Amino acid sequence: MSVKELPPHVRRNVYLSWAGMTIAALGILGFFLSFASIAGPEQIASDGQAVFPWFAYISIFAWAVGLIVSWLGRRNIRSAVRKRKQEMQEAACVDLND
Repeated sequence: MSVKELPPHVRRNVYLSWAGMTIAALGILGFFLSFASIAGPEQIASDGQAVFPWFAYISIFAWAVGLIVSWLGRRNIRSAVRKRKQEMQEAACVDLND
């Protein structure tokens, strides 16, 4: 099934979920790349008090925001799937008393 076959509101939530996962992955990557500034030679030579690890904190924040955005997208997708399953179940019921 292609993403283009999905209803627009579900497709939007799929893209939102993917964007959240990408932001979270970039946050993790940025955190690993910030190790040099946190525990690098210049940080050790300056007694660990001179440089504030902004890049590490921004990366952690990006990771957290990515997780929240991804969770919101997945929650909305699950809600749409439950609604569609209910609609299909109601359409499949046959009343033989009529």
